[in-house]
Amino acid sequence: MCRFSICLLLSLGWFALETERSAAQAPATVTIDLAAQRYLGEESAFDRSKFINVHSRYSAAAEDTRILVEQYDVGFGRFFYSPFASDHGKPPYANRKQLAGPGRQAIDNTKRDEAYRFRTRRQVMTEHPREVMVKDLSPTRAAKYAADYFELFFDEQTMPMFYEPMNEPFVHAGDFHKDQERVRKRMAQVYGAIGKEFDRRKLPVKVVGYSSAWPSMELWDFGHWESRMKMFMDTAGRYMDGFSVHLYDGTNVTGQDNRRSGSNADAILDLIETYSMIKFGEVKPHALTEYGDIPKGFGPEYSDASASAHLNSINHLMFGFIDRQDRILTSIPFITTRSPWFYNNPSNNFQPYGVDIFRPDPSKISNGKVQGFLKTPKIFFYELWKDVRGDRAVSYADDPDIYSHVFVDGDRVYVCLNNLETQPREVRLDHLTPLPEGTTARIRRLHVPEKQAAKYTDETLVDLATELRLEAHEAVILIYQTPEKMEPTKTVRSTPHYSNTHLEKIEANKPIVFRFRDVNVGEGRATLRMSISRKHDRSKAPRVQVNGQEVTVPNDWPGYDQANREDYFGAIPIPVPMEHLEPNTTVRIVFPDTGGRVSTLVLTTEVESSR
Repeated sequence: MCRFSICLLLSLGWFALETERSAAQAPATVTIDLAAQRYLGEESAFDRSKFINVHSRYSAAAEDTRILVEQYDVGFGRFFYSPFASDHGKPPYANRKQLAGPGRQAIDNTKRDEAYRFRTRRQVMTEHPREVMVKDLSPTRAAKYAADYFELFFDEQTMPMFYEPMNEPFVHAGDFHKDQERVRKRMAQVYGAIGKEFDRRKLPVKVVGYSSAWPSMELWDFGHWESRMKMFMDTAGRYMDGFSVHLYDGTNVTGQDNRRSGSNADAILDLIETYSMIKFGEVKPHALTEYGDIPKGFGPEYSDASASAHLNSINHLMFGFIDRQDRILTSIPFITTRSPWFYNNPSNNFQPYGVDIFRPDPSKISNGKVQGFLKTPKIFFYELWKDVRGDRAVSYADDPDIYSHVFVDGDRVYVCLNNLETQPREVRLDHLTPLPEGTTARIRRLHVPEKQAAKYTDETLVDLATELRLEAHEAVILIYQTPEKMEPTKTVRSTPHYSNTHLEKIEANKPIVFRFRDVNVGEGRATLRMSISRKHDRSKAPRVQVNGQEVTVPNDWPGYDQANREDYFGAIPIPVPMEHLEPNTTVRIVFPDTGGRVSTLVLTTEVESSR
């Protein structure tokens, strides 16, 4: 993405302008090494259960469930209900004797459900804060009741794997008391008490939270971070199995209108990971229990264009998440199945909920009842990712706005590409390991032009497509069918390294020093991801030295320039030659001007070894 100053271009004249245009049109190169099996920690295989999900429960509609599970291998990731969403769940709370009978009945009802055969435990149970934050709330008593409920209303087959006690609670703090800081603290105490009680009883449930709807960490000189996520981690984090944020392009409930996909999402997740390492000595994983887009500019009536508007952001965000698979418990795009609570509301006149996959068929509404459904363009996300699986191979682009992932599944190779740019990009594929003779190829493309319906295609190619054009925000998956299995000959391990230094103030010409211990060194590649929060007129290109060796800071990063935000807050990837690294590595950063902070610096090494 070009970020050169217009004033500079004018001062240099037309020659500079033409030079910039040529640079912008130069193809991005994606390097692919199918001989190298890549690991994130101990994980190599693409874990569909962590990514290919829908925000709904299995019993939403049996036919929907069958289609999504059998045809698309989709997981049913999250649903609203909880121990507190009934008369049992209000103070003074029901005791075990009172819960035993209803609990047995609930288990029986679940197993009699038509969709039960598709059920797995990989679900997140959550609930609205109003069901939990009630008069006479005691975190300890509430936690004991919640644990009793899970023990009595579920068995080993039906118990959800994840429990998020409240959905987006902090943005609702004002609903309960004018002292919102006190309410947020109480909410965190409820989470901590539940996590502690579940741990004590050894329940096979991961308690996650707090599901931040508004993770603008950098606001008020990171006062937002201090008063929200850091406070939560300090109060309840010891008993949490994962930390949850909701990442949306657009405005989710409150805050600035922005696009989080790309550098901003990376900066948010890096700050949580870094502080987790500092606070707990480990990176507690993420539970990304909602993500997507909050599109604007569409009317209340359904259109394929409005139903398509979420898809670009969902792919952008998920492409970024995939590189953190070993640090993710689950991720759930905000796509739902069908929503009778919405279309049966007379004021909505059978219009579908905006993120539904299935909408009422207008020709099959009879006597005020919906008799049939049509698919919306949301299904294209699942068409695109259908059957994608396999072990990671090595791939990387020389442009941070091009995301790439490659998976090898025996004799099938999936090359997944995503363009974060607002303009088309030419991409060249550089295969370090040639594809075998006799290989054939197909290409799936999902392109959503601005304010238009999605265009999805799945076509056979006449050649192996070493060069292709990605439209603005387009996602593409190339599928190579090889005549024989592709066997790796080497291993590449990707390891993030964290510093104890974070949220460092930037002062002109004053060095900021980060130290990394036990760095994996050897043959391979390395990247520093520098997250900064600064006013837009401040430099984003400091002088950086790694063990005394100068490295170049690119004037580019994944995603847009964030010009519509109060401040830039994002992660800028900086390539580092491996020969600069040592087991104990020191990085020195000097900015030419004052203002803002370096929130985190994460060093990721990709070290190669023969098999």
